[in-house]
Formats: sequence, structure tokens, C-alpha cells
Amino acid sequence: MLLLLAVAGISEAAVGRMPVDEPGASVADGIAWVTREVRAPRVSFHKFDSAAAKSQVSYHLYTPAAYERDRDRRFPVVYWLHGSGGGLTGIGQVARSFDAAIESGRTPPCLVVFVNGLVEGMYVDWKDGSVPLETIIVRELLPHVDATYRTLAVREGRALDGYSMGGYGAARLGFSYPELFRGVSIMGGGPLQAELVQAPRAGRLRAEEVLQRVYGGDQEYFRSVSPRRIAERHAEKLQSDLVIRQVCGDRDETFQVNLEFHEHLERLGIPHSWRVLAGVDHNPLATIEALGAENWSFYRAVFAGGKAEATEQRADFELTLQVGQQQRRAVVVNAPVDGSKRPAVLVLHGGMGSAAVMRANSGFDRVAREQGFMVVYAEGTAFAGDERRAWNTGHLLRRQVRDADDIAYFDALIDRLTQAHGADAERIYMTGGSNGGMMTFVYGVARAERLAAIAPVVAAMFTFEQEPAVPLPILLINGGRDGEVPMAGGMSRNVLVSRAQQTPFRPHAETVQFWVRENRSEPTGKVVQSGTVTTTVYAATEGGAVTEVVVDSDGGHGWPGSRARRAENAPISAFSGAERVWEFFRDKRRAVGVLF
Repeated sequence: MLLLLAVAGISEAAVGRMPVDEPGASVADGIAWVTREVRAPRVSFHKFDSAAAKSQVSYHLYTPAAYERDRDRRFPVVYWLHGSGGGLTGIGQVARSFDAAIESGRTPPCLVVFVNGLVEGMYVDWKDGSVPLETIIVRELLPHVDATYRTLAVREGRALDGYSMGGYGAARLGFSYPELFRGVSIMGGGPLQAELVQAPRAGRLRAEEVLQRVYGGDQEYFRSVSPRRIAERHAEKLQSDLVIRQVCGDRDETFQVNLEFHEHLERLGIPHSWRVLAGVDHNPLATIEALGAENWSFYRAVFAGGKAEATEQRADFELTLQVGQQQRRAVVVNAPVDGSKRPAVLVLHGGMGSAAVMRANSGFDRVAREQGFMVVYAEGTAFAGDERRAWNTGHLLRRQVRDADDIAYFDALIDRLTQAHGADAERIYMTGGSNGGMMTFVYGVARAERLAAIAPVVAAMFTFEQEPAVPLPILLINGGRDGEVPMAGGMSRNVLVSRAQQTPFRPHAETVQFWVRENRSEPTGKVVQSGTVTTTVYAATEGGAVTEVVVDSDGGHGWPGSRARRAENAPISAFSGAERVWEFFRDKRRAVGVLF
């Protein structure tokens, strides 16, 4: 049997707080980021350093016997979100229940991470910024788990499950990040209502207290981060292969709210199972008992009987294309093999680089596996040996690669990826460094209708005489100390580059002006300064697209976060280029109604 901490969507416990005399707990500013340790068979207690919490954060982990028996195997992960009250009481019995089901073959072997959701953290970033719980889970805990244990670090290897507040959290996080999770289980979830005015199990005053503390007393903030609103925003994405179940007893005080949430998902066309348990109240033990074997069939469906393991092993490959008289290639990493669709980021190497070099230096493999997208390392034309390649931008290195039709190459590559390898045609992105960034400009202007967003890095633009067919979200990243592609324009201070130039580089400011105009962005940008990094965001107007400009005054030339080739022109070190680019790409989609 499976026992969770039996708590309602809103409990009588102090909101997000743990009593300071809780044995073994570590409390910072009244928040128990480190709980006491629960001792149970096959359960271990761990902590990791959280930059968001400015503290260590604890979690418990169940590992099946197979994890020790088969040390070459990787395992899917269930992220277990407890209800309000802290959730420690039920960890041992939850773990024993998983262990029995795994050993009997009722569900695939998996790890279970018991997340520290605080007494009443609500699995959301609190409005006042004091408790960034969602950020900690998604940005820190998931990467930590994948880096520390032998996990299937793809969405097909992750599921969220939770009861009461944990069901609310599972819906929130699963609907917000469908690229990270394949399964979402919402059991006795709450609060799932449209407004936090009344809590079914705790009354109006308690609801007001939670609203004030977690959501800053702001009903609009509560609505904006609620599973209902997230489902509305992401309805199209949630209509894919996400496995969603919702379970509630017909005597549960939260039943009416759960029923309304189920009907809301139906109206949005979001596939899910809805299971009403006769005679069951707001009691996790009774809920799981009533589900019986059906509880474990959910995990079998999510993890597809081991298909997730095959996905990781078969998702990386090299493809070849015939483009005119040339045979071209690209390296694909983290492609889906189960028929699902996935965003694809096309990454272009710099001049005298290659797909292999860009893969080794960019850090995109790790980010793609963590965030659930496909990364495609495109490869230019060789001009001085197999490892020295470039792109035909029509300007730089024009003599060396003048016969290459790179526009046709990318057209063919995108066609192949979308038709045969599971790339989502609505979420094709392109980025590149140096000469690869210049090619990103060229293709972005020529084929804006095929892309969801672009991110040229330490690059100059040449194609000012053309106009993109549609507004195209763009992120420009440059280093203020870049001598190879100086932001002021003119000839490169690297003699090898200047010899390959056909014309002087145009000033960076002119490139920004071009995109602000073509994207119909707001003419005045919002500036944010962080150390040496200045970010200027020219927001999209109606029917337009955002133009975002990042400049590190201390950065030189090269992919951000990569190793410096020359100390005097070292790349940006203030952030990871792969992480920053994906952060920009992740919510962008191709312009609606555009056909190709």
C-alpha cells in the first residue's frame, strides 16, 4: 500500500514554515530548505547547493535494487511532490510501495526523488522572491539529479506525481515544462480553482493567508501561475504525447474543483484520463488503494515499457544530404524516436571550425538533454582540410566557399528533420558563432518564415538590403572587447579574418536598428545591467517580435563559456552561451499562419 501525508490543498500548518524545533531540520529565514532525514529501506538523504535559495536544499531518493545490480543501465525518474505539511511522514511507505511494484514487475525500475516542497511552498516562485521553489526544482534539482545519478536525462525518462498541494504542483510544473516531463499525475489536487478566495478544506481566512504569503495578496498573480492559466497558454503543446492523469474521490471536499478542472482541460482539448473513485474522501491512502494496479499502469504508459532507455541510446546520429553537387552532413543529438515532436536548435560553427568542434565547445549537448530539445550541429563547406570549414555568407570567405548553396542546405536540412526525425516545424531555431552567426543572419533574413527565432553570437550582419518576410525574434550576443568582429564595425583586427573580408563590417548599432525596425519592436529598449553584461530588450509590439541585445563589455571573441584561444580576446565568461540562447528560444514559436 502507498501512504502519502494526508493533507488538503490548504492545511492548518503555517504557510511555507517549519517549526524551528523540528529535529534535524536546517532553517534559514524561517524556511526549512533542509529537512530532517527519513530513514527507510533503499531511501537515502541528500543535499545540494542552491544558488536560488542561497542555501543547501535537501531531498530524499529511492533507488531500486536494479540500480546496484546493473551499473551500465540508466533509469527513469519519478519526481514525487508531497502535499502541504512537509511530506516526510509518507516517504518510507511510498518508497516501499514502489519497491514492491518494481520487484513484482508491475512497473519499470525507476528512481523516485522526494522533493522538498516546504510545509506549504506551493511549488511556485513566491511573488516577493523569497522562495523561488519552481526555479530550484526545474533549474537546479533536475540538472543535479541527472548529473549525479544514472538517469535517463530526457523527457521520456521523467514523470511528476503528487497529491493535494503536490497534485497542484505536478500540474503547474508539468504543464509549464512539457519538454522536460512525459507524465503528469494529479491526485486530489488543490488549489485548482480559478481564484484563491475559498479553500475547500480550510475556509476563506486560510485561503487569504496563503494568497497573501505566497502570491503577494495578488489574485492575478495566483491566476497567472495557476495550472488553469498555464493549460490555456500551452494548450497546443499539451495536446502531444504528454501522459496526464487526474484522480479524485467523489467524497473529497476538493471534488467539485477537480471536476471543474477536468472539464477545463476537456474544453481546451488537452488529452488526459479522469478517474473518479467512489466512496473515497481526501485521503491519499484510500485513493491509492482504490486505484490498485491502475496506479502502476500509469508509470508503464509514461516510461513505455523501456522505450525511454532506447530513446537515449538511438537519439544521436549523423545524417547526410545531397545539395546540388555537394554531399553535406550534420550531427543530430537527442532526437525523439517514439514518434513525438521536439524543438530543434540548429547550431552553426565558426569559420575554420566544424560540427565536431562546435559540439565539443558549445555545451549544447548537456542543455538539450536537460531541457528536452534536439540539437543539430550543421556543417559548412571544407576549404582547408576536413576540420576547417566555413559558411557562404556572400561576404566573409566568399572565395573559399563560393560554390556552396547554404540556403538550399538549410532548407533541405529542416525538411529532413521535420519529416523524418521528429523536429517540430513550429519550433525550429538557429544560432551560430562568428562566421556561423553571420550565416544565421543570412538565413534568418532569407527564410524568416521557417524559423521560430535566431541568435547570432559574436557576429556581424551583411544582408541589410533584404527584408525578412515576417518578424523574427532575435537575440544578439556580442563582446565589447571583440577584436575579430569589432562592434564598432570596420576591418577585423585579426589579419587572417581581414584578408577574408570582402567589405568592412557594419557597426553593431546598425544591426540592432535594422532588427528593431523589421521586427516592429518597441523603439526604446528596457536595459538591465548585471556586472559586465548589459541586456537591452526591445519588446514586441502587436504583430511584431522581440529584439534582445546582450553585450558583455569584458567579452572578446568565441562562443560564450568556451575555452579561450587567446587571452587578449577571450570569449565571454559571464554566462553559458548554450543556456542563454535556449532561455531565449524556449517560448518562441514560428509566426502563426506562415506556410512553406
